Amino acid sequence: MTPLLLLSRDCIIYWVNIWIAPVEYVFDLIESELERRGISPECADPVVLPATASS
Repeated sequence: MTPLLLLSRDCIIYWVNIWIAPVEYVFDLIESELERRGISPECADPVVLPATASS
């Protein structure tokens, strides 16, 4: 049972790493663009979405 649990754990870790890789790549692109423009990520204003009109 222990080898099966270890294999299951490794599969889950592998799947999460594959799933998160594109997100990490985009995040790095955004950070590098902010740095290129001279904006520190810590000082960047949060995005404020406009309120939607509800009827």
